[in-house]
Amino acid sequence: MREHRQAAPGLLEGLIVTGSAIAGDWWPGTSDVDLVLVVSRVPTPTELEACAALHSRSIADGPIDGIYVTREQIEEGPDRLGSAVQVVEGILDPDATGGQISWVTWREIESGWEAVAGDDGVGEWAWSSWRFPQADDGARAFSRANLSTYWEHLGRQARLSIADRPAGDPVDARTVRWIALGPARLVATMETGEILSKSAAAGFASERWPRYRDLLARVVSSRHGGDDTFTVADAASALDLLDDCVAASRTP
Repeated sequence: MREHRQAAPGLLEGLIVTGSAIAGDWWPGTSDVDLVLVVSRVPTPTELEACAALHSRSIADGPIDGIYVTREQIEEGPDRLGSAVQVVEGILDPDATGGQISWVTWREIESGWEAVAGDDGVGEWAWSSWRFPQADDGARAFSRANLSTYWEHLGRQARLSIADRPAGDPVDARTVRWIALGPARLVATMETGEILSKSAAAGFASERWPRYRDLLARVVSSRHGGDDTFTVADAASALDLLDDCVAASRTP
């Protein structure tokens, strides 16, 4: 935070940490750091350039995903926010749509860790005091829609990419983790209103669909730093789980 205030004086007012870092599910080399950067104003082009350089330098220490919003924008909610400065894996987009502009992020703000920025760095951390009456319903609705649009299309494309490959061919572990855990988290939010960590989502999915229990156990082990390897057959199984998640989104 100190470096940020030096790079763009007066811009950053506070930070809200969300995601795996506060859910006890942050793992070196696997997890990123999710931030809501509370700013005093819309950043100028010069400030954006300085912030982009700062985020780029931080990639080696662990990627940061974040969104820049004012307190007024947080209060208004995501439905009125067409675009925002967003950071994905350390790369800053000055006018990004979608991404973290959703009620899922606002639901995470409610349960995040918040601190006010000062000239000497960050102030005292405390649980977020933000509350949004519509966040629960909004996060549920977003999760349902995201499953039936983004993830369903992605699943079809992914199946085409492995259709002609032998079942024993190796597949990148990150890809299998992403496909196995991302949709499962959305089903959990859709049905409970809660935002689960990725590892907790694996437990949720294992109870809901026991036939994937072995795959999900290996996925969690890999996420926690294990040397588990995955094949095309595993990717196909993860895609079957994705399809079950999409089907769940169509259940009233």
